[in-house]
Amino acid sequence: MAQILTLLAGTKETRKTLHAQLEDILGNYVRAESFSLEEQDIPSVIHDRMIILSSHLIEEEVSPFIGQGCHVITADRITNYEHIDKLLQLPKGTRALYVNDFPETVSESITNLLELGIDNIEYIPYFPGKKNLHRVPLAITPGEFELVPEYVTDIINIGPRLIDITTITEIIRFLQLPAAVGREISNRFTGKIIELSKKLALTNAETEQLNDHFKHVLNGVNDGIMALDTRGRITVFNEIMETASRMSSRYAIGRPLVEVIQHPELVKYIVGESDPGGQCFALNQTDFMVEKLHLKTEDSIVVTFKDMHETIKMERTLRRELVKKGFVAKYSFQDIIGDSPLLNKTKDVAAKLAKTDLTVLIEGESGTGKELFASAMHNASFRNQQTFLAINFSALSEDLIESELFGYEEGAFTGAKKGGKTGLFEQANGGTIFLDEIGDISLKLQARLLRVLQEKEIMRIGGSKIIPIDVRVIAATNKDLLQMIDLGKFREDLYHRLKVLYLHLPELRKRKEDISRLIRHFTRVTGRDSVVILPEVLHRLTQYEWFGNIRELKNTLDYMLAVCDGDVVTLDDIPEEHFFQRSAAGNRGELVYRSDGTAVGGSRESDAVVAISDEEELLFILETVYLYNRKGEPVGRQKISEKSSRSSRPLSEQQIRHRVDQLEQDGYLIVSRGRTGIKLTQSGLGKLVASGVPLSAVT
Repeated sequence: MAQILTLLAGTKETRKTLHAQLEDILGNYVRAESFSLEEQDIPSVIHDRMIILSSHLIEEEVSPFIGQGCHVITADRITNYEHIDKLLQLPKGTRALYVNDFPETVSESITNLLELGIDNIEYIPYFPGKKNLHRVPLAITPGEFELVPEYVTDIINIGPRLIDITTITEIIRFLQLPAAVGREISNRFTGKIIELSKKLALTNAETEQLNDHFKHVLNGVNDGIMALDTRGRITVFNEIMETASRMSSRYAIGRPLVEVIQHPELVKYIVGESDPGGQCFALNQTDFMVEKLHLKTEDSIVVTFKDMHETIKMERTLRRELVKKGFVAKYSFQDIIGDSPLLNKTKDVAAKLAKTDLTVLIEGESGTGKELFASAMHNASFRNQQTFLAINFSALSEDLIESELFGYEEGAFTGAKKGGKTGLFEQANGGTIFLDEIGDISLKLQARLLRVLQEKEIMRIGGSKIIPIDVRVIAATNKDLLQMIDLGKFREDLYHRLKVLYLHLPELRKRKEDISRLIRHFTRVTGRDSVVILPEVLHRLTQYEWFGNIRELKNTLDYMLAVCDGDVVTLDDIPEEHFFQRSAAGNRGELVYRSDGTAVGGSRESDAVVAISDEEELLFILETVYLYNRKGEPVGRQKISEKSSRSSRPLSEQQIRHRVDQLEQDGYLIVSRGRTGIKLTQSGLGKLVASGVPLSAVT
């Protein structure tokens, strides 16, 4: 029959740990029972039994429960060897609280750890009621979690201390167990030590493997990488640094920075309090961009050395790749051909708008060069080294546009690519995105685009993550967005978000003096600069209104170069009238020639205005302005709008603004700021009279 042994402990956790230890070692010979003061389950009095006390600190409290015939042993305790590896892995000099219930147990545990050689840690005693607290984020405790201070962020539980071998030997001797038990227990302890050694050896092997991998990674990058500890000694030194400094890593690691880098200004920059932004230094006749990063948690400094010549090569290669993908703005203002006053003024305004970072709306008829101007504005901006992306809304379906703009997550829809896709807004981050034909997007997409402009963030299709972006938006359209707002086809709030800045591109018919130069440019780029275009041909071409603008001019020239005989373009090579684009107003724009070569039946500039807005509305504005001018009263858009509200065709201030802009461009009005207001020109008066308005009404 097995002998009975009773264990008395202070806490439940200690009782369970020591009971398991006794069962593991003596379970084949002794039956152990255990109780704790914390659980209050000790029988009233225990007689004729060997009793093991977990600590001398509980002797007084348990004495009432110990009766006659008991042999009492107060256990000597040692650190729980099953968790020592957690402590050995901490860096030397690590500061940590050692937390336990009493000052005596804290002191005993720390002494025991130091005696075992676990001296890589600076132990700070902590127990309930301890004063002069050290606010250290790491705590070590034998299972006493509830005693750990709230400011501690990392806890290592090493478990309750175990009964040491001397106490176990005393128990064996008193119970008169066979000698074989002692050898078995000795083997068990040895086995535990071997198991711990294996665990530490495995950890060391994993650490070595990780260090080797880390070295390969560091040596595989194109930059020199160096790290310093708190004492200014080098801890990391990759192969690029060896080449740059002409020092081996074996020599450099562990030495002060000043012994390895013989460059006082560079050393001062690395260890000083200067701005962490990169600075240029020459080291052994090679120019480096040196950048430093202070790792506060590690209290160390990481320094990178970028070879500036290699960086320039990589940037050139990257830029060539971006050009191939169409991710780079290819044009500048010098590429915009023409020197008419109207075009030069437009380029001057565009160049000024380019210097800001605000959203721009470019309006202009088809073929006036909206993408050309957007590209030039990007290249004239501070984002000119970043990506330029363009998307044409009229060329893609709504679903495709949405996925192209915002990207999608894997599995967002049938056919979605594995791994998802990065949208154009993400790809253009830091650069410019050009939204061409903005008037062709649906109301649904308008709502999403409005959020991007307002919040500067996107969410991929099928995703839940908010992605912040830094993108300048340039939008363009050949449509009357104000009219679309009136028809409910375009959001007014989006219109105002897009039209923070505004640029109107002049039609070719309003800068005909540029036609000859454009033709010379196109013949040169097509390799036909030897071709002679007769003066009468150039004169005939300048008579046309060019409702297709520069694109139509280019197509016409390509046709004439294709059909001409030899290297001379004559009048016979000009296409027939049905070749040319008509105006949006119907049959305006037909090219019909008189016998003298002058065009008839073509659209007047006023006809171009009619194509944009109804003639009656324009005449109403001209008449209203004149009546106020005649009375000597200032007139602005608000007064015109108020008067229109009493007519059969009420106009909003936005509609009037658009129409007044057109009338001013055509020379019928002069718009001044301040009290002067809007004035009618002689041309405007002539248009009123020519349009059949009774003279009595305006004179």
